[in-house]
Parts: sequence; C-alpha cells; structure tokens
Amino acid sequence: MFFLGDVYSWSDQRDSAYRVAPTDDRLLGHRQFLLNPNRISDLIEGTDTTLVIPTSWFKFFDNHLDRRERWSYMKVKIAVSTIITAADTAFFSTMATFPICRNNNPDGLTVDTTLPVSCIAYFDRYNPRPTEFVWMVYYNAAFKRREVLVKYSIEEVEDILETGTTSTTTTSTSEDR
Repeated sequence: MFFLGDVYSWSDQRDSAYRVAPTDDRLLGHRQFLLNPNRISDLIEGTDTTLVIPTSWFKFFDNHLDRRERWSYMKVKIAVSTIITAADTAFFSTMATFPICRNNNPDGLTVDTTLPVSCIAYFDRYNPRPTEFVWMVYYNAAFKRREVLVKYSIEEVEDILETGTTSTTTTSTSEDR
C-alpha cells in the first residue's frame, strides 16, 4: 500500500531541484507525496532534532525494474515502522482506474485509465488546485516515464488504492423476499 509522507529532501541526478522546490521549502518546509514502497531500499530511522519528529532516510527508485535507473535519496517525515507496514499491506487490487486529464489540461476531458498499481511510482499533491487534482508518475515500460494529471485529490487516490472507491464509507441495504 502507498504511504503519504512529507518529503523534506529529495536529491538525485535528474530533476530533484523541482521535486521539493524552494517555494515548498520556504512555505512549508516540505512537499507531500504518496509513495509506492516497492521502490524503497536502505531504509534508515532518524529523528528531526529541531521538531523531535520521526523521520526516515532511504533510497527511492522511480523505475525500480530497470537497472539503468539511478536512485534518489529522500528524507521523509514518517516513521520507518509506518513504511514497513505500508510495504507489508496488500493493495485492494493489483489494478486501479484513474480519471486522467487529456493533455494534462485540468479544464478538459478526462479518460478513465486502468494501470497496474506496481507501475505507479508516486503521486504529487503539488498543483494550483490540490483538492481536485494530483500528479501521477508511472512507468509502462523501461524508461517510458509518464507524468499525468489525475482528477482526484491525493486523499481520493489513497481511498482508491486502499478500498477501490473514493469513499471509505459504504452502506448496504437488504430486501426481504
């Protein structure tokens, strides 16, 4: 199961300057991502000494199936035990359907697209309308990286991955025959 974390540091050789931007750092000190734990290696527990909160350091592979992919080094405000629990928890389904915005246009049409959950690297809350949209990064083959805008909030995406619906509450009715 994916886990939601406040990422304080994300360094790599590709585009890490944009993953936790200076604006994020100035305003919040972090940026929120919903991360797939099947891409983590070398997990280390730490503590932020200024805030006395649990942190984790780890290597993260955007494309964990390609040996040419270089790892990123991340510092996230979340306990190691929470990451391990997320990694050990099964997904609701091996596939998930998301309404993807055509041409990443939030005001345009969406196309329901079903993907294997294992292909998804992460979701990024950062966008001008975070209660309505989230960025998804996934790989559909070696080095075929896709960044698409999904018409769900990050909380709705979590619900889809955990329960198969965008609402964690369900009601059932029965009829007497």
